[in-house]
Amino acid sequence: MNASATAPLSVLRFWRDLEVFNIPTAPSAKDSSDQVKIVTLRRGDVLPWQHPHFQPTQEHGYVHVVYVGVADTEDLSRLMLQSVFPDEDLSERERQRASGNGWLAAFVANEDGHPKLDSYLPASFAHGVDALWHSEPLENVNARLARATDEFGQRRHHLRPVATDAQQTPPTVQPDTPPAPSPLTWTDLDEELRTVCNLLGPGADAAGLDWRVVVRVSRVKRCFLDDSLNAAIDYLNSFYLDDLNRLITQAGKNKPFGKALSTFLGAPIAREQRIDILNDHAVMGELVSVARLPSARWPASPETPLVLAQQAAVAQVLSTLGCDGGTLGINGPPGTGKTTLLCDVIAEVVTERARKIASLSRPIELFEDSVSVAGKNFFPLKAKVVGGSSIVVTSTNNNAVKNITQELPARAKVHSEFASATYFDEVIREVFAAQKVVDDDKQPIDCWGLVAAALGNAGNRRSFARGFFRDEPRQAPNTETPASDNAKEGNAPGATAQASTPAPADPLPPSIKQLLEAASNDYTRYQGEWHAAKKSFLALLADFDARRGVLLQAEKSAQRIDACQQRVNAQRDAAQAQAQAIDQASRHLAQLQDNKAIQHTLVDSRRATLDQARSQCLPNLWDKLCALFGQDTERMKALRATLVEPTLALAQSTEALAQLAQDGAMAEVRLEQQREVHRAQVLTLQGSERELQGHQRALKAGQDTGARHFPDASFWQLPADQRHRASVAVSPALDALRARIFLQAMELHRLTVLANAGKFIGNLRAVNGMLTGSLKDKLPLEQRPLLWDAFFFIVPVVSTTLASFDRLFAGMGQDSLGWLLIDEAGQATPQSAAGAIWRSQRAVLVGDPLQIEPVFTVPLMLVEEFRRRHAVDPMWSPNDESVQTLADRVTRHGSWVASQVTSGAVDAEKAQPIWTGMPLRTHRRCDDPMFNVANRIAYAEQMVHGRVDDQGQPEKTKFTCVLGDSAWLDVRATRASHPVIEDELQVLVNCMRQLQQQPAFTPARKTGGKDKAAKVFVISPFRKVKNACIKRIKDAGLGQIECGTVHTFQGKEAEIVFLVLGTAPGQAGSGARAWASGKPNLLNVAITRAKHSLYVIGDATEWGGLNHFSELCQALPNRIPLRNGSDMAQGALSP
Repeated sequence: MNASATAPLSVLRFWRDLEVFNIPTAPSAKDSSDQVKIVTLRRGDVLPWQHPHFQPTQEHGYVHVVYVGVADTEDLSRLMLQSVFPDEDLSERERQRASGNGWLAAFVANEDGHPKLDSYLPASFAHGVDALWHSEPLENVNARLARATDEFGQRRHHLRPVATDAQQTPPTVQPDTPPAPSPLTWTDLDEELRTVCNLLGPGADAAGLDWRVVVRVSRVKRCFLDDSLNAAIDYLNSFYLDDLNRLITQAGKNKPFGKALSTFLGAPIAREQRIDILNDHAVMGELVSVARLPSARWPASPETPLVLAQQAAVAQVLSTLGCDGGTLGINGPPGTGKTTLLCDVIAEVVTERARKIASLSRPIELFEDSVSVAGKNFFPLKAKVVGGSSIVVTSTNNNAVKNITQELPARAKVHSEFASATYFDEVIREVFAAQKVVDDDKQPIDCWGLVAAALGNAGNRRSFARGFFRDEPRQAPNTETPASDNAKEGNAPGATAQASTPAPADPLPPSIKQLLEAASNDYTRYQGEWHAAKKSFLALLADFDARRGVLLQAEKSAQRIDACQQRVNAQRDAAQAQAQAIDQASRHLAQLQDNKAIQHTLVDSRRATLDQARSQCLPNLWDKLCALFGQDTERMKALRATLVEPTLALAQSTEALAQLAQDGAMAEVRLEQQREVHRAQVLTLQGSERELQGHQRALKAGQDTGARHFPDASFWQLPADQRHRASVAVSPALDALRARIFLQAMELHRLTVLANAGKFIGNLRAVNGMLTGSLKDKLPLEQRPLLWDAFFFIVPVVSTTLASFDRLFAGMGQDSLGWLLIDEAGQATPQSAAGAIWRSQRAVLVGDPLQIEPVFTVPLMLVEEFRRRHAVDPMWSPNDESVQTLADRVTRHGSWVASQVTSGAVDAEKAQPIWTGMPLRTHRRCDDPMFNVANRIAYAEQMVHGRVDDQGQPEKTKFTCVLGDSAWLDVRATRASHPVIEDELQVLVNCMRQLQQQPAFTPARKTGGKDKAAKVFVISPFRKVKNACIKRIKDAGLGQIECGTVHTFQGKEAEIVFLVLGTAPGQAGSGARAWASGKPNLLNVAITRAKHSLYVIGDATEWGGLNHFSELCQALPNRIPLRNGSDMAQGALSP
């Protein structure tokens, strides 16, 4: 089937049908926090609204999200499959990727256990199964879900909550008051379970699953209780169905999509049109040309610039998408600086908007005429200034989203050279406090600027709003009031005092509202500061343009100087040769002239001889008389005979003289011609020498800036590893300037806001209402883009998960967002990003198809069935594809990676080439052997190590561990419960105890800094092994160690990683091992989490001969660990 022939409408319908059958994830204990508890219940357990621990108080209430029919995702996936294909079972691959728990139905209940009747949501896959059973089209599932909500309201009408003001103290029952409705009971919950199970057919009862109820209990301040109940409903809404149905409707009406989604859903770039920039140096040189160097960069250390591939990616993103929009894929293997790259993109987008601000004569020119929003004046920002400048970072991986929005505002993300930089820093500190954002040591994060906001879920939006736009000052607890929940909370944002005599307000950092109110009283000051900031910004840009001009000339000269030098050499040689020819010709002419003079003398001499002979041959009288009669005398005959020889000699000499004269004249002409050629050659040579000198001066001027490399012939002749570690054209001084340009751009934004304080107060009040949900129906969807423009002007970057995208950006239509940056795109299913890309003008999709693949719970047979029904090419199937692979296929500039699929050394004949988008190749995270193994099994040794010594060898980090160097701890199973091996767990516990007794530390980065305790991860390919590790570590009292399956650690790193392999020996575990070693992805991610030390715990005999694992086994020393728990000496790892 031709992928290009697959219509987008068919693809979207295929994705929509698959999304119907996606199993929703139930929360687990790891989602608990101080304010949220996850409670797992079986029949007969006390329900939370009846439990003393969760009883409401005057200050706080509770919101319960109830998940009914919770079971292992693997069991639900099998049940789904066998409801359609009764004789089939899940494959090993399907079992391993079906992680966690799923649910059949969910709804919201208040603190008394009364359900919100409009909150009910059944799992769509149950209705999908029932629709298949009854041969109904799956496009009707949305209507089924709505009908199911109505039916729930009818079933539970008698349990509806009493209409009260949620912000008031729970009502006191009066004697004449009718009894309140009963709360939900186990009988009600059982009935709800049966209702949904009936949709799955008789197999649901026969499966004998361990059904549970999970309740997400949120403790909420009473003043936010209504908002929290409504937000909880949003939390349950289907992630992607609404967006997919919206796109299907648009495609069905033949309305074109924007360029980003059209590209994403379009045909792949033909193989012959793809450009491998790792091998095509001319094209790579064009990509990193100084002409495409962005004017701004993130204020990182000027000593650590972007390297070659990062520079190419940033330039390509900004130059291609910046102008025309579209979609572009970037391939980022582990530790290659994806976040660093995105930071530079963000810096340039913000700076470009600042250029437009600087084109205004006055700050007030930012606004259009006012419109009415929720009954109040709102001043829209001009599209010519803000259009296309909003930036959204998203991912299916919540850690990836956090990495961006918690890192960007942090002071640690800004180099010490720019320590004075601030941008509403007091506001972001309040936001982080409200959102309880802390560092790894649970300490507040020192912030420099309000550059990013995490707004994915309703809770994040509300907490952000509390810190961002605080309408009322926070009050201190009243000293006359007994200690209560409020005292326990401290002075949390949004708390209200209950005392009759309030104490003075806390000295809080100001919110944006308070800053604007103060600025509105100092209009003249901020107008003046705005003009000064604009002048400084333009001066910095002029400085950059001048420096870039110097570098551009240097680049051109670097690229031309060799050819120019060769031309000068050739011209000089030619001129010298011509000069030699002229010299020879001059000597020849002189010789001719000498010969001519000699010949002339000879002619004169012979003429004289002839004249003399003629004078002796005069006739006498007799001779004359005889002549009268026509007769010669003998005398005359004799005399005339004497004249023949001198006459002939004279004639010959005269002819020779004439010839010499002719030759001389011709020689003179030729000589003059040669001289003319030489004069022209000299002029040309002089011009070329001047050109060469110009190139030399231009190149020296460029080098004098500190730039070490330009994309010239000599650069491409460097070894590949040196090239990829190099940076083109930049220098510490230039990068410091570019960082200052970005910071001044932020300052210009700040002063634009303060200079327009009055208008922004009103605008942000509306934005605050949108974020908190308080405007509700007062805010039409079509006005939301205006509010988002105002928000993005102040906070340039917003983050959310893809699952929350539709809810966050409700009302935002096609191309309504400027920039979409999808991180870890290799983990996202294709359908999960469709709505986000549709809303965006430009989509930058960053990830790696050779790391963790998307988690997708729909059985493969069902996927294939739907694919055939819709006649869709396999390239659109989430079985094997991701957002990243689809983006890579439509990215013209990229590279081929010959990913190794068999054991042993990299062999081109055994490799399967994979096309990826713009390639990043310089790795900075891992020491060897982790780096080398990953490079061999996944990247055909294309990666280069970014941390090297003077000899170009990987630089060993100064890190020591009591367990010694990285090793394979060879454990043979004596106690196995597949896939858990008790012997491996014991070795893990022994190692952990050694680390507990002699902790490892990471050397301080700065002189005089404090060494930091090494972070430790425990990773396994298998969920059951991971669960067993968690239990054993907890039982051993070894503290909080992060344990998880491989996919939960993508995007993270630790100094020490334990990879616990598990699986029963022999045939019993062979299937699981075959799955784990089938592709390089899993092992690639697992080992590249380790920065310094990797300890593999498992049977080297069983695993060491498998694909990819064989490389690891060969690279690590094999040690036989002692299993005696009492032996904690370093000798516990015996060779």
